[in-house]
Amino acid sequence: MINNAVLAQLRAIVGEEHVLTDERALLQQSKDFYWFSPVLKTLLEDKRADVMVRPGTVDELLAVIRLAVRQRIPITARGAGTGNYGQGIPIHGGILLNLKRLDQILEVTADAMRVQAGTLLIDMEQAARNVGLELRFFPSTIQTATAGGFVAGGAGGIGSVTWGTLWDDDNVRAATVVTIEEDPQILTIDHADALRGVIHNCGLTSIILDCTLALAPAQPWAQYVVAFDNFTDALRCAEDLAFDDSQANRLVTALEWPIPSYFRQLVKDGACPEGKAVLLLHVVCDEAMLAAKVSSYGGGITWRSPHENYLRSGWQLSDFSWNHTTLWAMKTDPSLTYLQDMFLPDKVYEQLAQRKARYGDMVLEHVEFMKFGGRLVPQGLTLVRFQSPEQLAELMTWCESIGIWIANPHTHFLDEDVRWNGQPILDARARWDPHGLLNPGHLKAVE
Repeated sequence: MINNAVLAQLRAIVGEEHVLTDERALLQQSKDFYWFSPVLKTLLEDKRADVMVRPGTVDELLAVIRLAVRQRIPITARGAGTGNYGQGIPIHGGILLNLKRLDQILEVTADAMRVQAGTLLIDMEQAARNVGLELRFFPSTIQTATAGGFVAGGAGGIGSVTWGTLWDDDNVRAATVVTIEEDPQILTIDHADALRGVIHNCGLTSIILDCTLALAPAQPWAQYVVAFDNFTDALRCAEDLAFDDSQANRLVTALEWPIPSYFRQLVKDGACPEGKAVLLLHVVCDEAMLAAKVSSYGGGITWRSPHENYLRSGWQLSDFSWNHTTLWAMKTDPSLTYLQDMFLPDKVYEQLAQRKARYGDMVLEHVEFMKFGGRLVPQGLTLVRFQSPEQLAELMTWCESIGIWIANPHTHFLDEDVRWNGQPILDARARWDPHGLLNPGHLKAVE
């Protein structure tokens, strides 16, 4: 499929240095953090593209697409590869289209930023802060993740406690996409219904060329670690803080012991006392009032970083939150994996108690507060001591039986992810990728 004649044409389009064929490098570049799941690790560890191509201009991108369509070569778009679900791994080989050279900030307005797909989120945050603005939310991989990858494969992150997900509150204003046809079209998608074919599409409907993300006024975020004798007290305090409209929140994370022990840097700094559950906070508030509130739940501040250091110096607590929590845990204990679950706000303590009674320390609780569909909810990124795929399946089935909502992170099929957009994805794929060349193998509906 990728013969010497095709390679020669690709090199003529983007330059020899931007066409990668080394097998070891391709194996590495074709992967995301799929290995967070022991199930996906077995299924996907030998999958790779046949060639990686790095276009540096829109014209080069269009020329690569034309060539691929003529030859009926599969195309998988890639940013930084910081996703966790294997949904961006090329199952059927073909061209890995790395978009990181398309990294220009195109426009900054009073409340939004338009950037090319390969732009790093940290560069967006810094550019926004230069004019008194900031991203509404971002993943814990802000230092390496790209805008296009976040829109196509992400959902929420640090800031979602206030702003929700990519689907909510006009957070994604528009996207420019390229269709996969003999004569590719460049389309501007700026209507909410049409954007449902772009957001969280995992590269299955089109190539994102650029996107426009909403911004918020920049805040002087201070960071705190707060320790508690038990997880229930920590979670009750986190809930109080998350629902408190008198202060600004960007991160409200609750972690059961021994999860804090996995954060070596914070342990070294004395932030994570032995045996204590902790909260990780990015907030704007009066520290004396914060100290009084956490004290009322039996907690105490163990670490702080002033707003002058935010995203500038030292460790950021976001480096230990969301799916970075899982990363730190697996570095310490490779037997651990995780779930993505969501609790009913009025039953969360009952659900957690039932699960702890049944499974004990096989599950370790990690809760992020976020808005989902406009409702503030406790979302879990629960750590699990892996025994077998059957054990994971039984655990997820049981959780759902008591009303804990599960987004299964152990499947690479987009249509087995409860957050997927359903028919709008299938409709967009049919319109924009008529030959089914984009990232094949990740939709059960078309397998």
